[in-house]
Amino acid sequence: MSKKRKYVKPQHSSATLIYLRLIKDFARPYWFKLLIGVLSGLIIGGAMGAVLRLMDLGLNAFELGVSAETPAVQSPQHITQESPPPQTLSPDKPALTKTSQAKTAKNKKARLLDNLNALFERFGIDIDLDQEQSLTLPVVILLLSILFGFFVLQALGNLVNKYCLRWVGSRIVTDMRIALFDKLQHQSLAFFSKHDVGQLISRCTNDTNAVENVISSSIPELITAPIFIAVAVQFIIAKTREAQLQSQGLLMILFLPLCILPVFILSGYLKRFEKRVLERISLVTSRMLESFSGIRVIKSFNQEEFELGRFTEVNNQYFRSLRKAIFADVLIQPSMQLAAIALAAIFVLICFHYQVSFATLAVVGYAAQQAYKPIKDLAKINASLQKSAAAAERIFQILDTDTALPLAENPLTLTEFKQEIRFEKVSFSYQENDNLVLRDLDLSLPKGSLIAVVGQTGSGKSTLANLLARFYDPCKGRILIDGKDLRELELESFRNLVGIVSQDTFLFNDSIADNIRYGKRQAPMSEVVAAAQQANADEFIDADPLGYERPVGERGNLLSGGQKQRLAIARAILRNPPILILDEATSALDTVTEHLVQEALNNVMHDRTVLAIAHRLSTIKKADCIVVLEQGRIVEQGSHQQLYELNGNYRRLYDMQFAELQDLKED
Repeated sequence: MSKKRKYVKPQHSSATLIYLRLIKDFARPYWFKLLIGVLSGLIIGGAMGAVLRLMDLGLNAFELGVSAETPAVQSPQHITQESPPPQTLSPDKPALTKTSQAKTAKNKKARLLDNLNALFERFGIDIDLDQEQSLTLPVVILLLSILFGFFVLQALGNLVNKYCLRWVGSRIVTDMRIALFDKLQHQSLAFFSKHDVGQLISRCTNDTNAVENVISSSIPELITAPIFIAVAVQFIIAKTREAQLQSQGLLMILFLPLCILPVFILSGYLKRFEKRVLERISLVTSRMLESFSGIRVIKSFNQEEFELGRFTEVNNQYFRSLRKAIFADVLIQPSMQLAAIALAAIFVLICFHYQVSFATLAVVGYAAQQAYKPIKDLAKINASLQKSAAAAERIFQILDTDTALPLAENPLTLTEFKQEIRFEKVSFSYQENDNLVLRDLDLSLPKGSLIAVVGQTGSGKSTLANLLARFYDPCKGRILIDGKDLRELELESFRNLVGIVSQDTFLFNDSIADNIRYGKRQAPMSEVVAAAQQANADEFIDADPLGYERPVGERGNLLSGGQKQRLAIARAILRNPPILILDEATSALDTVTEHLVQEALNNVMHDRTVLAIAHRLSTIKKADCIVVLEQGRIVEQGSHQQLYELNGNYRRLYDMQFAELQDLKED
């Protein structure tokens, strides 16, 4: 039999699990562009490391060049007579004499020249600087040119990185929006009866926008920030080792996570508040959609102020949730900055205590700034990711919801209708543990017959039509077509055999021609015109200058009720199905139009199997069989003459409508 699809209860997941699923489900097809973006991020990091090294060499060379302009060494006699006794700067490190300072400067110059020789040898340039030489202008220009080259390389890598990763981010969200729309399209009618359409629209728009704004702008920083941090931290460790401050530098690096501690504390609050924001904005969207859809009713009852009050209430609820989310968001960056400034101040004091050179302090400070910026970016990204995680979680709740009709494991394809449709002991209710709308119903629809169903409101007439179209499945019993259970058939092939004209006519905001050919998209214009003529719609279509290209407006609001109904009938005629369901198809027509449409339907129903849900009993007098429903059961069945002579429910309904019609004629 059929494979039952179960509803998956939504689970609350951490942001990490949500984004891992996002990568697994949506980013995998674009792995190549993602790889290019990551590799370009590595190039940026490598270029930044080279820039730091070149800046270190340049600043030290500048410092040594300045110090070389003044005598570095004095005679021992001068030191003895004029120099004050050496002072101790700290218990750990005694003060250096000027002789030892000169020796240290000489050693630093030797190391600098060796580093420059090694650097230029990597580029195939032999400048062979020794300790007796000074930096020449050509060497300085060459050094600056290499530095500029690395800056250019970093800029190109940044361009490729941002383009590729932003492309991937935008493509992920585009695919997510398509998947969300597709999933909603395949939900059952029961799903839409339980969920507010405005809130579903909000998930397709506001929630996906929240994810798109964050992912498309955050993915590049998310990839490059760890690379920048790693390169900068590695450089800082190397420089602190050169300055013999490795223990102090390591201690500062260990305390570095204190800068991002506020992020982890506030992120949980931010995600929770942002989820409430999305829930509130969906209520705002729902309220707006409901009010605009019912604007005629609102105006006719002078309820504009009442609706404004209801909208203001939900909008203020949204603002209160947004206010909390804003506070948690803006609190992250200043708290992080305070922690970073405190650590930087402590490090500067340590450098002052141990008399670290200005060049070393400057380049370490620049490296620290290069590390702090991506750390700060990661904090902002994390806050943004927490926001979008709340939206993505709501989206995944929809993607994990499956209320579609159960599908057979090996469905049968039905290409034609040959014999009959049969309802066998069919019972149905729209919700579990609710009253049955249909009870043990048995009914046969032979091929080519016109079966009319009548009854009072709530007797189950439209439900019978919904079950035949397989919008729902019976709770008990089964519906057979040519001996095959509808649940065993391929749904698409079965629906191709069925045409429906419902009481609630829906037209799309498109042209008349496109609405008629909606069930047969490739139909030529000649068939469209023929279908309109059969539905007696060509008269009002040709009367308009635009003709078949005339727009019908949202839900067909630019047309009258009778015009909309005739277009719906033309749409069913063009599809030319062997099975036709008419759910009170003429209920919105005036007497003259009803006569024209009924005449067209009589021509169309020839050699077709028709289930007609009738409101006006005068239109079904020629039906092959009339079924009278009462409280979900068949109480009478037969031709018009048979049921009228039976003097039962059908005759009472018929006489009541006939009397009302006579009263209208007299008036």
